[in-house]
Amino acid sequence: MRNALPLLAALLLAGTAGAQTEREKRVGPVQADDGGTCDTSAWQLVFQDEFDGDRLDPDTWRTWFPYSADGSDRCDGCRLMGTSNTIFRDDLVTVSGGQLHLGVRAREGEWYGRRKEHEGGMVHSVGDARFTYGRFEVRCRIPKGTGLWPAFWGFGGETEIDVFELCGERPGLFKGALHRWGRPKFSTNGRKRLPDLSEGFHDYVVEWERDGISWFIDGQLVQYRGRYVDRRGRPLPACGRPAGDHHTAPYFPRAEDGLNLILDLAVSEPKGFCNGPKRPQPWPEGTRFDVEHVRVYQRRSAVTPR
Repeated sequence: MRNALPLLAALLLAGTAGAQTEREKRVGPVQADDGGTCDTSAWQLVFQDEFDGDRLDPDTWRTWFPYSADGSDRCDGCRLMGTSNTIFRDDLVTVSGGQLHLGVRAREGEWYGRRKEHEGGMVHSVGDARFTYGRFEVRCRIPKGTGLWPAFWGFGGETEIDVFELCGERPGLFKGALHRWGRPKFSTNGRKRLPDLSEGFHDYVVEWERDGISWFIDGQLVQYRGRYVDRRGRPLPACGRPAGDHHTAPYFPRAEDGLNLILDLAVSEPKGFCNGPKRPQPWPEGTRFDVEHVRVYQRRSAVTPR
């Protein structure tokens, strides 16, 4: 999904050591497993932004990918993303009425020599808003429109967790994914057909725990991936596994990777992740990605004072 980020450029340009078989994409090496003993302590709120007031908190968010040497937007990928046809602009990020608004417009521009036909809004957490394990939650309303690409995801180290990615031309097709940006790269993608998600606000949640990751929409489990898999690559449960030797899932997030939170509204290239428009055209007035809150919880037993 995010293969234009400068942090990943060297890996992508270098390529991989060799083609992966279909089984290698799903089934990793065998590892001793002590069994699925899960932490069942209560979730404790450790981060929240309710977007009160009339501006974004500058101590928590940037409106670009802060991957330059000094964290500024002075890098070729700091305002670009993957197969999007979009430059991210500060003025398309606003806060009002208790919501974060990420806008979009059809306007051709150039960033570090790369021309794009649309502009969008995004936020990327900084500072203490970086987490390993937890319950990541957003309440939001996505826009509808051909090629629109709203997403909520976490990225850090080699790990990417896509809580959701949706395409505006198919707003009822949920997509969630995991990516390990190592050499070679490993990914797993899931999808589920649902009613039109652009018609109202919905709660999107990922629970990332030691041995399993679960995706929820409005409290309904829609997808699961495990740290361990069977010989066919099917995920084993996070809890209640017998101890023994089990295959690992090569795409499962690394425990040492802390994730920053990212929300964005982009426009896809034609035949990209979404079916982007072939020619730029004005978006209807009010086309935007509206966010009521972002919250992160961690298990009470694992929370340490910040």
